[in-house]
Order: sequence, then structure tokens, then C-alpha cells
Amino acid sequence: MSTHTLEVAEAMCDRVAIIQHGKIVRRDRGTTCGSNNRAGYASLEELFLKLTGGAQVRDLVEVLGADGDRAA
Repeated sequence: MSTHTLEVAEAMCDRVAIIQHGKIVRRDRGTTCGSNNRAGYASLEELFLKLTGGAQVRDLVEVLGADGDRAA
């Protein structure tokens, strides 16, 4: 299965691979998801953002979000 909806992958899959720019950057067996979380991440989305640099982008959007709303 391939999906961009990480909540679906987390609910349905016992093995996941995170791909960035066509290369697998992380492969896990259920250890990053849900109650079996041993990697220290609250969700698969949090792990994805950490591995792909998206966490910094998300934080920046949150910080600039209010200013961006006013500028639009």
C-alpha cells in the first residue's frame, strides 16, 4: 500500500517505509506507531516530519501563521 495519509498507514500497517526523494529514509516494523511506540515519537507523522525536515517547516508556519493571515 502507498499513501500520503499517515494516519491511515499508522492504523492499517504493521510495517512502514518513509520515502524522501525516491529513497527510503526509514523502515520500521510497528515500533514507531501507536501503543507500540518505542522510538520516542507520538505518531508516524511526527517521525515523518523529523526525518524529512518537515518539523522545522511546520514550526515556521505556526510562528508565521498569524502574520501570514494578516498579510493575505
